[in-house]
Amino acid sequence: MNKTYYIGHFSEGFNDGGQSRNKAFRQYYAEKNTLIVPVYSANPLVRFGFLLNVLKIMLFSKDSIFFIHQGTLMVLFPMLILKYGWIRALVFKLLQYTIDRNDVTIEVNDLPYEQAKDLELFVEETYKVFQDKLYALKHAKFIFASHEMGKYINDTFKLNYEVIINGSNKVNDFSNSGSIHDCFSSTETKFIYAGGLNKGRQIEALISTFNNKKEILILIGEWGEWILDYELPNNVFYLGKFQEDYAHFLTSKCDVGIIPYDETRFYYNICYPTKASFYITAGIPFLSTPLLELKNIFEKRGMVYFVPFKEWVNFLDNFDASELLVIKEKIAFEKHNFYWESLLNTN
Repeated sequence: MNKTYYIGHFSEGFNDGGQSRNKAFRQYYAEKNTLIVPVYSANPLVRFGFLLNVLKIMLFSKDSIFFIHQGTLMVLFPMLILKYGWIRALVFKLLQYTIDRNDVTIEVNDLPYEQAKDLELFVEETYKVFQDKLYALKHAKFIFASHEMGKYINDTFKLNYEVIINGSNKVNDFSNSGSIHDCFSSTETKFIYAGGLNKGRQIEALISTFNNKKEILILIGEWGEWILDYELPNNVFYLGKFQEDYAHFLTSKCDVGIIPYDETRFYYNICYPTKASFYITAGIPFLSTPLLELKNIFEKRGMVYFVPFKEWVNFLDNFDASELLVIKEKIAFEKHNFYWESLLNTN
């Protein structure tokens, strides 16, 4: 093998799960004397220069190792141009040519087509065509972010694949960086939702669930500005967005994380939410709807509460905070398995 290339994109300032995953892989490969090949810039001319560089590498490399994110391919070759059949044919001929001459691994964090359908977003049919052609590439290797996602795609395409779930990092200590919100000093049990707060993720229903409860609900994350116009109960606090490491620190000051995803939706059942490892590595259990991928991983570990969303009100009414100490001890023993360092170095 001649060279190893990591081809990826990472945008500073974005803290969503996909970007966190990309950052972790980039750091992993950067520590291994890999050639890091950027593809994204806010400047269109710079981005076009990146594209030309990637095309040159793909065309002229032989006996090299490539690692590239599915999302990065979508940055290089946007759906806007892939909707044209002749361009799509050229792109996939190039990819197959590169795969035939090299060792190529494609990392898959999301399935955009299935995700859009389940989240009732605009469904771009080109996503479906793109995914089908990508997974049909011969001799490519794949890494999926969840076991159920891998099984779902493998049922149709019979891939050479492995699974690396979404991880997180060790908690950094920000105790000396200034005061934090008074809600973190409450003696009541503190539940926290850390993640995207855009409408459609059952945030309104989650707030309603905690109405008139003694427990505290803390909401942190991006796209929650609409909550400022929402009349919140006295025990619910929206704190806005923070850098990932500081949000992780704040999460470690709480008692239970929250994953309220609709368990009747197909996509939620086959994905592994980044916030699952985020909570565990922060040292706290989480309350989740009974999602298939999460149940497969956590149901027998005694670290997670799986409750259908319609029963959350009753769960809170009967919540026994005294058992948290035992659960947190289990998590302290196992959380290292969910660090990015552990997940990437054991695969």
